[in-house]
Amino acid sequence: MILVRPELLRLISVVYFIQGGMGITGVALPLYLRQEGFSVREIAVFMSVVSLPWFFKILYGMVSDCLPIRGLRRKPYLVGYCALSTIGWFLMAGLPPTVFCLGMAMMVVNLAFAAIDVVSDGIVVEHSTSQTSQTYQSVAWGARSAGAFVSGVGGGYLASVIDYRRIFWIAALFPLFSLLMAWRYPERRTKALQAIQLAGFFRPIARSIQYLRAGDLLWFCVFMLMTSVAVSFLTPLFFYMRESLGFGERFLGLLTSVTWAGGILGCVVYLRYCKRLPLRRALTMAVLIVFFQILLCHFIQDRKSAIMISFTSGVFGSFAILPVVSAAAKLANGTGVESSLFALLMSILNMGHAAAGFVGGYAAESFGLTALITLTAACTLPALFVVRRLRDV
Repeated sequence: MILVRPELLRLISVVYFIQGGMGITGVALPLYLRQEGFSVREIAVFMSVVSLPWFFKILYGMVSDCLPIRGLRRKPYLVGYCALSTIGWFLMAGLPPTVFCLGMAMMVVNLAFAAIDVVSDGIVVEHSTSQTSQTYQSVAWGARSAGAFVSGVGGGYLASVIDYRRIFWIAALFPLFSLLMAWRYPERRTKALQAIQLAGFFRPIARSIQYLRAGDLLWFCVFMLMTSVAVSFLTPLFFYMRESLGFGERFLGLLTSVTWAGGILGCVVYLRYCKRLPLRRALTMAVLIVFFQILLCHFIQDRKSAIMISFTSGVFGSFAILPVVSAAAKLANGTGVESSLFALLMSILNMGHAAAGFVGGYAAESFGLTALITLTAACTLPALFVVRRLRDV
């Protein structure tokens, strides 16, 4: 008996590879904004604001779960969101480079990207059993990592040889491969559904918010927000490497790939040696790792140090994020709204990242990058006291 569905493996491989492959714009996008006269602070603020659609991942999942189209819960939405992603990148490439036009284009891109992520995760979860879940998750993680690794080097190379807007045109073609695979995917139709009550539709969100208002989940949200400050200096650091250290587009793309390679290694090592650690101890370890990971950025002075620290940061990054995701899943388990609550927790984490990037743009302009890195590292340490308040992990 074949437990793993080949057509599902093909869909997962392509969709997640393309998700990682969208990193092809990772070097071109901030440099394009800089070319159009945006300051480093304005770019950091811009990137934070246009990430707004990632805060509402729970809604995309609920729509897909509760409002099937002609009996199909995943396929039509995945096709539609892939088309929307293509439209967003076409708008990014073709619209005038004003704050409003570029902001609206990136809102569309991020809305589509976040929704694709939710729907594709829903497909994987829907078909995961005790016998198949590890296979599907491994394929998804491996495909996304491979796409991100390739797109880092590829995006850096393209940014060095062609106009940045042309890279957006190329990026617009990528989701079409996912669209084609989604179109060919033979999803089984659900049975006829009764009319959905609006109150029932939003009940999982209401219950999730109730859980967040007290106990461990409240403290865990505080923990996530405190540790999310770690990304506050990333945009200023990018332009420090570009403008002060003179790193070219190709090398910046290479650093992205090196970081992903470190992240893959860190994930393997964590799952091999640390997955049995008690979660409270793992979260404590994560805070200390984030603290030292941030301070390491002080030592980026040339190409050699940048490569070494990027790889180390990738390894550390896996040790920092995996305990957080595991704790979120543990705390959501047994609530009766596991999927909605987990999505809400991840939205809060995304919100913390966006807020940190927003504030970091202003702080870097006011205090300088060196002071911002030191301040960011110091702000993560109080999370150690929050970990002690968590009982159920």
